[in-house]
Amino acid sequence: MSQSCQQCQTPIKGRSDKKFCSTTCKNAFNNAQKIATLEVTAEIDGYLHQNRTILNQLMGDSKKSTLDRLVLERAGFRFGYMTGIYRNKENKIYHIVYDYAWMDFSDQKILIVSKAKHSV
Repeated sequence: MSQSCQQCQTPIKGRSDKKFCSTTCKNAFNNAQKIATLEVTAEIDGYLHQNRTILNQLMGDSKKSTLDRLVLERAGFRFGYMTGIYRNKENKIYHIVYDYAWMDFSDQKILIVSKAKHSV
């Protein structure tokens, strides 16, 4: 049974476990995968920075603030994108976005703290 190159679909001659017909095809395939990964990473990074910008604008100089969830949603905040999760001594979960953290205070209220000015 003949294998085909994963990049150009040319039949491969040689070892049975060979995946590419040449180094050029191998490099092109790997570069394309790297670019695709970078594009996804850039998209996610954009959402994270957007979330941080929204929190920064809404918080201003405040160390701690409680906002309606609707305010964040209308500003374009994406609750699924965060840089980390922190569970405090009271077992409350904070979602971290760079130097800010937010927690569901109630069904409609979100508690936001600035980590740079106030430790969580």
